[in-house]
Amino acid sequence: MQAIVNARMGGGNATTSRPSTGSRSVVVRSGNTISAIASRTGLYPITEWSVPSGNINLIYLGQIVSYNGGGSTAPASNAPPSGRTVPVKRGDTLSGIAARLGIQWTQLHGYWSGNPSLIYPGEALTY
Repeated sequence: MQAIVNARMGGGNATTSRPSTGSRSVVVRSGNTISAIASRTGLYPITEWSVPSGNINLIYLGQIVSYNGGGSTAPASNAPPSGRTVPVKRGDTLSGIAARLGIQWTQLHGYWSGNPSLIYPGEALTY
C-alpha cells in the first residue's frame, strides 16, 4: 500500500509489486505508456498488460496496470458489457455521453482519432 501512495505522490521508485499470483502491478506515472512500463520492467509482450480502460493505449496517471503473464484476457471487474454502441452527435463530449449512459467516460472506446479529447459526430463509440 505504501508503494502505491509513494508512486502517486511521485516519491521513490517503489512503483511495482509482485503479488503471490505471479502477476505484477504498476502505478502509472506521468508520461508513461504501456510500452515504457514494459521496457522498464522487462515484462513482455505488452498485450499481456491489463488496464482499467481495457485499451492498452488508454492509461492515466495514478491508475494501476497489471501484467498477467499467464495469458489471461479477462476484462477488469469494473469493465462494462462489451458490444454496445452509441452514436456521437454534434456537441457531444465523452463525459456527457458517459453521464447519459451511467458509465465512466474511460469505458467508451472507438474514437477515430485515438484521442479521447477529440470525437466527431457520426462516430459509433463502444462500451
